[in-house]
Amino acid sequence: MRKFGKIIGFWGIFLLLLIQSSYLFMPKKNTVEDGMADRDIHANGVLAEPSNTLDVIVVGDSEGYSAISPMVMWKDHGITSFVCSQSGQRSVEAYYMLKNALKHQNPKLVILETDLFYHHRDVQTELNHALEKMSQYYFPVFRYHDRWKKLTARDWKQEWDFSQRDCMKGFLHSKKVAAYKGGEYMNQSDGREPLDQTVTFWTDKIVKLCREKQISLLLVGVTAPKNWDYSRHNTVNDYALKNKVPYLDLNLFTKELKMDWSRDSRDGGDHLNTSGADKVSRYLGSYLAAHYGLTDHRSDLKYIEWNKELDQYLINISDKGASS
Repeated sequence: MRKFGKIIGFWGIFLLLLIQSSYLFMPKKNTVEDGMADRDIHANGVLAEPSNTLDVIVVGDSEGYSAISPMVMWKDHGITSFVCSQSGQRSVEAYYMLKNALKHQNPKLVILETDLFYHHRDVQTELNHALEKMSQYYFPVFRYHDRWKKLTARDWKQEWDFSQRDCMKGFLHSKKVAAYKGGEYMNQSDGREPLDQTVTFWTDKIVKLCREKQISLLLVGVTAPKNWDYSRHNTVNDYALKNKVPYLDLNLFTKELKMDWSRDSRDGGDHLNTSGADKVSRYLGSYLAAHYGLTDHRSDLKYIEWNKELDQYLINISDKGASS
């Protein structure tokens, strides 16, 4: 019994050390200078949004932050949204990114961009990645341990200041143009490209999380001719039907979107540029306004900062703004 007590005591002390060191090593501001990873900085901009002010949260990979511009949906419909996407985001990362955002937000809708369904890696690598992300979520010291040389007095005082707001709301502006020349890519078929079990496992957890929080979930496929085809559409549609989750595949609506593949992609059909994103975001904003009864906040004084940020957004994407 005494030996058992020592074991419990050891693990209890170890757990306390992990918790305390996590508080110490976590960045205290949502900036790269304070230790946020470049890959996470746009997605973590959601931490600066006032609590319970977002109608929509988007998770997904780089297709999401290249195609969905929250400020377009704000300008057209007064919808407040944020894109919590990362380059190459896996479904496990989407789950924990969403879970973190929901600590301070209670959106009406979560959008899961479906390109992340098809990031293929071997099962062992995915399992290792999942364990890594789980440990980093619960004990951030595993993610930020290399900050030890940069610790400041603020870190020791454990004073957080996630106030660096992002007027782009997670969207990546790009003026680059590289045409897609591959022709029609959504040729109807009965084929199905299978999903990895790890993808369905973590997507199931996203579905469950949204239902527990009473948040609507919408699967969205943004236009991406280099990455998408009908076999992928069929598989995602099967998943959506099985789990009773709505699915909007914009790859089926390129004519309605008036996509011009000579000018709407920045890299030959993989990602959209701002021209393409504007078309997708206008369509998506209208769809959300029509199907989800989201409140138009444009005249609400509580959201006056969004109107100010819209002005800066329009400067950023204009010829006067920084090009990328």
